[in-house]
Amino acid sequence: MKKIIYLVISSFLFLYPVQAGVISGKIDHNDMNYKNKIIDSKTKKPLSNAKITIPGADYTTYSDKDGTFKLNADINSQTVLFVEKEGYKVFSLTVDNTVLNGPLKLGIEQSSPFDMQITHGVIHLGDNQYSNNSANSMEFRGSATSHFMTKTFARPKAAQNQDVVVKIGSLIGLDTKKAKEQGQNRIAKVYSSPAEVIVNGRRIASIELNGDNLEFVIPKNILRDTNELIIKTGKNLFQTQYTDYDDIELANVRIETKDRSFFARH
Repeated sequence: MKKIIYLVISSFLFLYPVQAGVISGKIDHNDMNYKNKIIDSKTKKPLSNAKITIPGADYTTYSDKDGTFKLNADINSQTVLFVEKEGYKVFSLTVDNTVLNGPLKLGIEQSSPFDMQITHGVIHLGDNQYSNNSANSMEFRGSATSHFMTKTFARPKAAQNQDVVVKIGSLIGLDTKKAKEQGQNRIAKVYSSPAEVIVNGRRIASIELNGDNLEFVIPKNILRDTNELIIKTGKNLFQTQYTDYDDIELANVRIETKDRSFFARH
């Protein structure tokens, strides 16, 4: 029987410093609805006029009144798919032809007044010097202007029982030792240091694996009224004659608030 793949945004992988991972799909062999569909992750109701884009394939489409949509994109390797709809958080997911062979049912989450979108589209970090064996390098869409990005954001006026997190919707290109061990690149002998997430001068996370929906809690004692977020890529640990930055691309960076009880349950 044909498989249908469910990838629902509410199924987050919550991450703390020096941890990272990839959102996984749930395969339901009994579902007979073979259409790609966008739904509200809480109410499960279909959402019309959601914008679905795959920048790496120059592809854009929209969901219809039943929340269904077609994907006729030509994808050669892993790339990032975006879902956008007014009143909802931007959703991104790393996809390839294997995933697209099975219909997608994507649940997106309503936005909160405390959420802040930090980046739009795909950001390329590094030095534009990378091998074709680098993780996802064939799908890189832009050129790097720096090996790091820096943004400022105001302290969210969140409820007392909520944590503030940095969320990276999708990340590709990491060539760390762990990414190499997980088969995320084909580089034979070298690897880079992890990417880093820094808030107000303090490193809150090191990222060693490519993936989706990466979340990092910001310690409350370092939050200020105005905050500086820096995300920087790693360096080739085997190059000593000059600094060789790892080229990566990240998408959909946000500041969100999360109820502490949710973290306690996961």
